Amino acid sequence: MRMKEDAQMEIRRANAADSAVLASVGHRAWASVIFGFEPEEAGIRERVEKAFRAFTDEFYPRILLAQSSGIVLGWAARDTDADYISDLWIDPAWQRHGIGLALMDALLAEILLSGYPKARIDTHARNLPAIRLYQRCGFHVVWRGQEWSDSLGRNIEKVRMEALLSESFR
Repeated sequence: MRMKEDAQMEIRRANAADSAVLASVGHRAWASVIFGFEPEEAGIRERVEKAFRAFTDEFYPRILLAQSSGIVLGWAARDTDADYISDLWIDPAWQRHGIGLALMDALLAEILLSGYPKARIDTHARNLPAIRLYQRCGFHVVWRGQEWSDSLGRNIEKVRMEALLSESFR
């Protein structure tokens, strides 16, 4: 899918009415990646879908979304308003269009304006597209190891990454 040349992408703060579509985008993005390297177990999609809806219902004031022509392309969040980026999800149909970079830049600017000198993010150690995106944004791996995944219900290999904010802006 391509964005029309004249279509403008907008990044804005989410509101309560956005919750269902945000949960749907997050769930689709999660499922499009995770089952490439983790086995799918019975009931996991439904459990994760409910978890996304609970998250977006509670934390929508801390979510930035990217949209074009009324279509939500992706979203990102800091669920604690600190230096930790808890979520970055791009609808699979819109991946590789610069949406992740735009959302990350907006979040990093918020973190910097909040007075934090660095930003942190975690991801599955086998999620190479996400790791490459984060590296483009100035992040580097500071930890790799096993960590509990609520969504999968078991330990998985993860990486933790950090970026010094003065170095992260291109």
